[in-house]
Amino acid sequence: MIIRSILVAVAILVAAPASYTQPPLEQFAERPAIELATLSPDGNQIAFFTNFEGGRALAVRSLITGEVQIVDMTAVAPAFLRWADDRMLLVSATVNRNFVGVRGSVDVSATFSIDTQNNLAARQLLQDNRMLGVNFYLGNIIGIEAETGHALIPAYDRNERFDLFAVDPMGRGVRRAGQGQEETRDWVIDARGLPIARNDYSSDDRRQVLRTLGEENWEPLYTAEDAARPVFTAWGLLPSGDIGVTATFTTDAGRSLRGLYALSIETGDIEETVFLHPTYDLEAVITDPYTNGVVGVTYEDQFTQHVWFDEQLADWQSALDTAFPDQIVRITSWSRARDKLIINVENERQSPALYLFDVNAGRVDFIGTVHGELGMAELPARRHIEYTARDGTVVPAYLTTPEGDGPFPSVILPHGGPALRETGGYHAMAHFLASRGYAVLQPNFRGSDGYGYEWRSAGFGEWGTGVMQDDVTDGVQAMIEAGIVDADRVCIVGWSYGGYAALAGASFTPELYDCAVAIAPVSNLPSFISYVRQRYGRDHWSYEYWSELMQGDADLDGNDALRALSPIHHAENIQIPVLLLHGENDNVVDANQSSGMARALRRAGGDVEYIELDEGDHSLDDVTMQITLLRALETFLAEHIGE
Repeated sequence: MIIRSILVAVAILVAAPASYTQPPLEQFAERPAIELATLSPDGNQIAFFTNFEGGRALAVRSLITGEVQIVDMTAVAPAFLRWADDRMLLVSATVNRNFVGVRGSVDVSATFSIDTQNNLAARQLLQDNRMLGVNFYLGNIIGIEAETGHALIPAYDRNERFDLFAVDPMGRGVRRAGQGQEETRDWVIDARGLPIARNDYSSDDRRQVLRTLGEENWEPLYTAEDAARPVFTAWGLLPSGDIGVTATFTTDAGRSLRGLYALSIETGDIEETVFLHPTYDLEAVITDPYTNGVVGVTYEDQFTQHVWFDEQLADWQSALDTAFPDQIVRITSWSRARDKLIINVENERQSPALYLFDVNAGRVDFIGTVHGELGMAELPARRHIEYTARDGTVVPAYLTTPEGDGPFPSVILPHGGPALRETGGYHAMAHFLASRGYAVLQPNFRGSDGYGYEWRSAGFGEWGTGVMQDDVTDGVQAMIEAGIVDADRVCIVGWSYGGYAALAGASFTPELYDCAVAIAPVSNLPSFISYVRQRYGRDHWSYEYWSELMQGDADLDGNDALRALSPIHHAENIQIPVLLLHGENDNVVDANQSSGMARALRRAGGDVEYIELDEGDHSLDDVTMQITLLRALETFLAEHIGE
């Protein structure tokens, strides 16, 4: 990768994209060219993941010599990168493992250390450590111990206590840095990396307690009673010295929104509301990797927005927003001295680009585009819209349209989750489909996350024929009335829950669609709930979570109701062509959900094509599989709703 300098005078200029030409399908299938880019503490190296020979590699580039080191890490799915010091790099990633008592393989998080002075030699930390019990989340690095450079990772010990461990990145030892209990859920550390608070939750007592270390014991600081599940999360120290806590409270306007609050470490009182948006949930808390303190938050309106509590970062954000007009700018990494920053710049028509901001030199260096060659192309515009549902509710959505005037052949693309949401900016599937001439509607239907508890909980028990599906249906009708969607050429396409919504649309509103594509879908709700129960047990949070989402009540046993909402039992209603795709090794939604649906459609005389991808997981995280998926989708849509 070549870094070229861009001198900054009055404003920082973004490289203009090339004029629009249809990008090759393969460019949409590629893994990111730059992912999780992170500066070393001294600002002299950038680490990032990149696509490499069809797989995934970790790259470390020296900003002094330009030398790039690369190590193949195709076998893992990275979550984030963090430097322990200027030499040792830490990678949190997902790996696949088998556990006694758990049906099938499980995706778990793990931590790897990378020695940048030894040919990027990698080792998995805490693997088979004798101090530890069974753990699914060993990739949660909450900070670095300042004196030693050791990674601080919470984990269950052999007595099922959730302790805090200090782990030498060089692999020379592990020690207990904080002792928890079976009820402990997370830890809070200070700038030195010392534990200062412990978050405990008991489902039996329905009580959550934040504790601080007294002279001898962990003493209660703040308690939430009658908590059916954990209701707050403690993150770290705010600039005020209070503990930053996220929780959902009801506002004066009667909305329940997730915000950030300052909890006094002395009295346990909530001192102030640090951040609470009137419309949107807080999305994420940003901590400084060098102080472990809370320096900002993000929320999602039309794009990801940053709010900084750190005055220096806030000033830079303001200056960069001014310098990059009509762009969304995010500060994503910085050196210890804060003399160098990595910034992400994007808009509704272009994949993100990364820049290195050298504060002392007053210069921005172009690092590269996140999606390689695709990042230099001008893509169809993807914009935020709203439409009105049948009950008068205003539903937010994203609409991507090709060049020209409508009505267009169109794809309705409900998101997965369902308790997720669409956000602005580049979207591989939406931009791919729009580049092929289709308008793409992505509704944030009721049940989506990010708009407050009332919006999210409105989807509980509303699958198939309820308000979640109605909001999707009403979006199609609104776009037809607006002259955007061609009513005679509409296909519904979805992945995971979105795949269920696609099959539900074909089952319960067959007159609305001309075809349906379901990728890794749920088609049989009772079977899915049974799969979760058998795999994790009735007492596991996953079973409670899915029961509540599907049935509206975690304690309700509603197999008859769920059967009525299962597309597999309504195959005779589906009179349109259906394309099903599923990964053979999907351990989130079993491939039987698709193969069973295909059999049901064939028995009913339906027009169905089923593609099962060998060794594919739920996300089909493989370039070859992505190409297969996009080619099948392109061909199917062209046949049924194309010109």
